[in-house]
Amino acid sequence: MSKVGKDEIIRAAEEVVREKGARKLTLDAVAAQCGLSKGGLLHHFRTKQALLQAMLESAVAREGGCAADYLARAGDGPGTALAARIHSMFSLMQDDESLPRSLIAAVAEDPALLEPIREKEERVRREICASVKDPELAQLLLFASRGMFFARVFGLMEPGDPQFERLRERLLAMAADID
Repeated sequence: MSKVGKDEIIRAAEEVVREKGARKLTLDAVAAQCGLSKGGLLHHFRTKQALLQAMLESAVAREGGCAADYLARAGDGPGTALAARIHSMFSLMQDDESLPRSLIAAVAEDPALLEPIREKEERVRREICASVKDPELAQLLLFASRGMFFARVFGLMEPGDPQFERLRERLLAMAADID
């Protein structure tokens, strides 16, 4: 039996999307990318839908983990939860290899797969808005970071862009100053 686990399969699937595009994400392509037989892949993921779901769950977990790490280091304050979410978006954008392109694949395949992300985003917005005096500014900053994230996912902004780091710093500074 192969030593390739679910995490490696998910990374291989994201690599297929990165290299070939969401429409080329097939179980055969993922199996070839990670060196498994299709049967070996099916042992872990019975359907493409199950693989896409796991890819989305992995992306959500990575973002949540980045935010939790930031909160653990930064402590508690009015804009800390917002800064943690902004920081987590930029952490995911840092290198092309780890950028979760599962979002593109999921939308292309089945937009309903995004429902857990919608629910998480709504919960995050409620929590952030409840923790600051200016919830509209907080949402603007959050959506700005999400917009930059999607610009990276779709290849519209590269991390080497000189604006990228300046905008990141500005968003984090504004989040730190929010009451």
